[in-house]
Formats: sequence, C-alpha cells, structure tokens
Amino acid sequence: MKEITRIHLAKTAFSVEIDAKKSLEKYLNSIQKNMHADAEAMKEIEARMVEILAERGVMKEGVISDDDVLAIKNQMGEPRDFSDDSDGTIDELTDDNEKPEKQLMRDTDGAVIGGVCAGIAAYFNINPLWVRLIAIISPFVTFGTMVLVYLAMWVSMPPAKTVSDKLRMRGKPVTLAALKEASADGISTVSVGKTPIAKFFQYFVGTVVLFTTLAILFGLIVGGALGISMVDMLGGLGMQMWAWGVWISLAIGGIATVIFGAIVTRSIFVWKVNRMSVITMIVAASVVFMSLASAAIFSAHAGLEYARESQQLTKKVNIDIPDTTNANSIFIDMPVGNVSRINSDKFKVEAEFVDLPKANKPEINVRRDGDKIVLSVSRKCNAIFFDGCLKFYKPITGLKIYAPAGVNVSGLFYQNSIEAENSES
Repeated sequence: MKEITRIHLAKTAFSVEIDAKKSLEKYLNSIQKNMHADAEAMKEIEARMVEILAERGVMKEGVISDDDVLAIKNQMGEPRDFSDDSDGTIDELTDDNEKPEKQLMRDTDGAVIGGVCAGIAAYFNINPLWVRLIAIISPFVTFGTMVLVYLAMWVSMPPAKTVSDKLRMRGKPVTLAALKEASADGISTVSVGKTPIAKFFQYFVGTVVLFTTLAILFGLIVGGALGISMVDMLGGLGMQMWAWGVWISLAIGGIATVIFGAIVTRSIFVWKVNRMSVITMIVAASVVFMSLASAAIFSAHAGLEYARESQQLTKKVNIDIPDTTNANSIFIDMPVGNVSRINSDKFKVEAEFVDLPKANKPEINVRRDGDKIVLSVSRKCNAIFFDGCLKFYKPITGLKIYAPAGVNVSGLFYQNSIEAENSES
C-alpha cells in the first residue's frame, strides 16, 4: 500500500503517490532553475504535463504514479539539456528524427469569427488572408454549402487553448525549450482585448443582424396571416393542397431563420459561441435550405395545377364604354396578364378573369379624361388580389381592346407589348 497526497497542476487536481510527488517537484524545480522559466512559462509547462497525463489515462482526480512522472520526463526532456547555457537549438526534430505530427485546431488568438481559417492557415503554414478570401468567395460559388462546411468545422475542430496546442497546430515539437520560447514570444492562453474599432464593428454588425432578424419575424407574422387568407381563397381547387405545402414550408423556414438570427445576434454581442449554439445554427440553416427546396417543389406543382384549373375557370365579361365621342386613345391603368388590340369600327372591351370560388369579382371602371378613355380597377379595390381590407379579387388575366385603327392603346405596365400589337394591327 502506497501513501498518496493531493497536488494541483495547471489548476487541475490530482492525487499523487508520495515518491512520485517528490520526483515531480524536483523535476519542476529543475526546470525553473536551469531554464529560468517565468510564471507564465511554468503555467504552460504544467498544462503540457496535464495533457501527457490525460494521454496516459490519468484524468482529473486520478492518481499519478512514478511511471507517469517518468513518462512526463521522457516526453518533455531533461531541463539541463535546454539550459540557457546550452547552444543547442530548440526546434530540432524529435528523438526519432521525424517531424512531429501536426494537428488541425482552431486558432482562437488569430480568430475573426471562430478561428477556423486561422487554424487552417497555421496547419498549412500560409497567410490566413488567403484562407479568409477563399472562405468569403466560396459560399457564392457553392450556393451556400460552404457555410455549412465552415460551421461543421467550427464544431469538430478543437480550439488551441494552451501553448502546447499552438505548437502542435504548427507542427513544432512540444519540448521544455519550445514551451519557454513560445511563452517568451507572447504565445499564451490569455486573450487579447479588442480595440475600440473592433468593438464598434462588433456592436454595429450585431445591431444590423438584430434588426434584420426582427424584420424577418415581423414579415413571418404578417405574411403568415396573409398567406392563410390567400390559401383559404383557393378552397374547392386542387391547387389548394400544394398552396398549403408552400405556406407550411415557408413558415418552417421563417421560424428557423429567426432562430438562426437570434443565436447569431447573441453570439456577436457576447463574442462567444459554444458548441450547442453552433449545432443549433447548423440545424436551423439546414432546415432553411430544405424548406426553400420544398417550397419551390410545392410552388411548381401549384403553378401547374393553377394553369390547368384556370383554363376551366376563366370567364369573359364585356365592359361597357358609354361615351366614345372624339376618343382617340385608350389607357389601361391596372395590372393585367395579357392585352390584345383588334381593329374594329366600334369601341369594345372584353375582359377575362379567373373565377376563383371564394374571391370577389373585379370591378373595372371606365372614365373619360379629355380625349382619352381610361380603364382601371375600382378604387375600393386598388390591387387585384389584396386591397388592405383583407378582400381578395378574381385575377384579370386578359383584355381584348376593339377600337378603330386610329385609336392608340397604352398602359403603365404593358406599354411595349401594346405597341407591338398596334404595329401588327
């Protein structure tokens, strides 16, 4: 039976055998004496010891034995080999004459967002600027797929928290001398405060994302209510089922977008992203893409079904023109699907509309404006589908204008097509 006691290495509690404790204390004192290591360097050296112990299966609250201390010495090296009087280089290859294996990690010290690009640059020993430029351009080339790849790497790549992590990230040997030099060069685990410009940029971007998210939420509520009314208007038609599919898909996508925006806003303001937040953002982004894809599919089916049913539901109505004396032009002051001009001795207007079961019949007004005849929708219905009073109207799909050859036909929306019709008449 061996007597054990308690120690702390890099603020991590362990139990340790008495003999192992003495050996470890002697080793640490030798490091500090021979290498003249400061407190920051000793902190990183202890952090490296904790990593080596973890690799041997000795976790927090575990028991450190003599064999564990011997393994630490063998892996980190003897302090006398790296004393200030030694003229040996500290970045030589390891004992087996091979370069240490690099590890892909997030470089949080050089991070702009999550440190993924900086970590990749450190791994391949290139300028982070090139990686960031590729990261900015790639979403446009891959239609947003690279955003999901970035988030996945953010979740899967561990952060380089300690100096030994940063050395492994760059493929450098984790030795006593390397830890001391890295600490002397300012590579530490202490985070650097943001400059006033960086803080302004942080809160500016956060505010923009916040108001964008609120605008999406407002649009989701208003658009959702309007969408229900529009889908209900299609009652009795086969396309209503597909319209409900579009509405549900967009509603789910809108909710996912709001959740995504809320998490991004919080992360920007606190300037910290935990693993759960990243996972939630990935799921929300995936839901948005899937909902848009399903909405496009449902819309295509709804459009085909509407094209088939609208032919059966299309009706025609003649519009009376009471006064055509000295009229030399007709102006169409309303949106309409198609306008055709036919030469005739008498004025006549024929309108086509889709007779949707639950929609109101459109009221087309005819008035004189000098020598011009103006066709418009009734002012109480200043839009074909929605007039602000939650009233929906049967869509006007076409107009046939019968008029003498000298009468000009024009309109706000179909000027070019009407002129083409006139030139052919």
